[in-house]
Formats: sequence, structure tokens, C-alpha cells
Amino acid sequence: MGYSNRDKPEKKSGRAGFVDGRLDELRRRWELATTEREKTELSEQIREWQSFRPERSAPSGGRR
Repeated sequence: MGYSNRDKPEKKSGRAGFVDGRLDELRRRWELATTEREKTELSEQIREWQSFRPERSAPSGGRR
């Protein structure tokens, strides 16, 4: 029996998952920020972390 889309575990490489998690955390902090300075600093960090996100390549078919 297969997975439905809702129950299917996500496949992420460790690095991509880490970067996505960090970006989510920074975005939450940005939404809760109370000063413009805080938002500016967090926006800068978000841009930096987005540059670390690995490029998603087309599926290679894997090893056989």
C-alpha cells in the first residue's frame, strides 16, 4: 500500500533541510520583530541564508 500525498515523508538532503529550517525560523522572527532595525537585520540574514540554498537539479534517476 502506498502513501497518499498527505502522509508521504518529505525527502530532503541534510543541507537543504537545514537551510529551509533556518529560513523558516528567521521569517517567524521577522514577523514578530517590533522595530525597523530588527526587521532590517533579519531581512539581511534571510537574504544571506537564501544564497546558501542548494540549487534543485533535475532528478538523475539514481544509482542502479
